[in-house]
Amino acid sequence: SVSKALYIEYEKLANALTVATLAFETRSQYAWALRTIEDWIEWSGRRPRKESVFSACRILAARGQCNEVTSLIKRVLLIPPCADEVKTYNNGSRSYETSVYTAAITALHKHGFYDNADELYANAITGGFLPSAIIENDVDEMKPKLDLHGMSLSIAHAAVRVSLQHLIRANTPDTAKQDVVIVTGRGKRSLRYLRPVLRPEVQRMLLEEFYPPLSTYSARGNMGALIVPSTDIIAWNTHQQRQKSYHFLAIADVLKNICSGNQLRNALLEKIKNRENFEEPS
Repeated sequence: SVSKALYIEYEKLANALTVATLAFETRSQYAWALRTIEDWIEWSGRRPRKESVFSACRILAARGQCNEVTSLIKRVLLIPPCADEVKTYNNGSRSYETSVYTAAITALHKHGFYDNADELYANAITGGFLPSAIIENDVDEMKPKLDLHGMSLSIAHAAVRVSLQHLIRANTPDTAKQDVVIVTGRGKRSLRYLRPVLRPEVQRMLLEEFYPPLSTYSARGNMGALIVPSTDIIAWNTHQQRQKSYHFLAIADVLKNICSGNQLRNALLEKIKNRENFEEPS
């Protein structure tokens, strides 16, 4: 039938798209990788293969194009899924959205673009494609809890950052000084029984990838949980807000120069000065 023949043609071209994107990644040609995906979307009206999106995210993050990663994920997810994608998802496979969000966050985290990774993680949990780390408090336990069970280190990193900022904004002055419990698990499902993998990685992450560092200590009677002191959380959040303020002030200063005409005037004066230096004496 015509529809079957068209489907086969789509599959052939989708495979070619993936191969081309991987080739561009090998040569570190991110612009061509993006152009290939954009041409596919324009021609087919379909989402590109997950593997091609993964490749594009890796090369963009490696080349420092962090905002392009965010834009790419938003772009491909605006396209409605075709019937084949829905069928695959219903069969129990990981959804397209979950896969591309995970790949993008992982690539951004690897190259230190934490703010962009946080933005994508927040979008993913809002859409229900990744789990939120925040869990409801027990009746007898007032400390806020974050559950990182089943998360990769990259997702856990974004989950901790986004969740801590959310808890700080949502808490009242009385509860804002509470320590935070991070549940990592005791390693019952680890390859080596009771030798947890996530716990030491989370501790290292909090010390090495957060500034100021977040110290931890084990919860009493529960080796599968870490406690982050409220003093460390407050210091980290204060630093985050200060850094954002500096960023906004820098942008405002640039905009002020442009709007006031200072930048244009300085450029003209520099051009005139250079011309006078090169003029021959009469």
